Amino acid sequence: MASYSTSDKFLHKFYLSNYGISKATLEMEEILHGAKAKQLQIRQYVFVSGLARSGTTAVMNKIFGTSEYASLQYSNMPFLLSPNLWKRKSKIESHERAHNDGIIIDGNSPEEFDEYFWKAFLKDSYIKKEGLEPHEVEDDVLDKYLTYVSLICLAKGKEKYISKNNNNVLRLSALKKIEHHKTIILFRDPLTHAASLMKLDKSFSKNQEEDPFALDYFNYLGHHEFGLNHKPFLLTREFAKYRQQFAKDSINYWLAIWLNYYSYILAQPNAALLLVSFEDLIQSPDVVYNYIFDALDIKNELVQSKKHRPSTYPTLDCDKGLLIKCQDVYKQLSTLRKYQV
Repeated sequence: MASYSTSDKFLHKFYLSNYGISKATLEMEEILHGAKAKQLQIRQYVFVSGLARSGTTAVMNKIFGTSEYASLQYSNMPFLLSPNLWKRKSKIESHERAHNDGIIIDGNSPEEFDEYFWKAFLKDSYIKKEGLEPHEVEDDVLDKYLTYVSLICLAKGKEKYISKNNNNVLRLSALKKIEHHKTIILFRDPLTHAASLMKLDKSFSKNQEEDPFALDYFNYLGHHEFGLNHKPFLLTREFAKYRQQFAKDSINYWLAIWLNYYSYILAQPNAALLLVSFEDLIQSPDVVYNYIFDALDIKNELVQSKKHRPSTYPTLDCDKGLLIKCQDVYKQLSTLRKYQV
């Protein structure tokens, strides 16, 4: 965020915080480019999701790197609802993203930006003081989203679309209605996952205290996984109990976040879900990516992947009963994988 000029920050605030203006630019997109967009036959919609720190960005980048898919990119910022009207070349140079996890981004990198559509058209109705609520999506809003995706594909010259959006757990029932879609869900060993989330929450909170625009930026985009604007997903009744019991700076709180997310995933009757283990991704990446490429019918040849070495964490004391519940869910998710390593 340090590279953003005063004018950059003004543009972000002016556009992203004014839904009337941003939605009007999408209407203009439809007037000028809607006819061509309707002629596109979108052959596939891919949604990559999972609790933050589970490997979603790596999977997104691998699929996007095949050049078969359209996606929103940093170059679309801040005018996210104007993919054809806004085509300024991004000034963002290659650098490690704020997560400090070795992932390099630049203006061409895809990112979790289509959440802004849902914020604008659902008027933040699912974002409560207590957290983010699962919600139904009316057919007219879903149709508008599909129009928006077709405009993105038109702007990028593609017939397949990919989105990485961890908030999509809130609207899985709506995404299930989309023909030719696949949803990839990443999951990770609960204790190391919780430790990673806790570490990043502290890092982002410190950064946002030092740079208020960083906090505004994530609020604009609906990213509440960690930091000063943290809002948990309100997915299960059990989580409400744990939330009262454990403070946010406790490993137990983040284990409860994990259990809340993945026990909810287990309860979803969606045959299109492709479950992928983070541990498999780092130990046998090509096995996992071959599975994904086959499932998505990607024609480009798989480029051999480098094995990722994630951060290690000291053994942390935690609530044993809570950990056992998490481990049981992890085992169930592992059993449902449709590939062998």
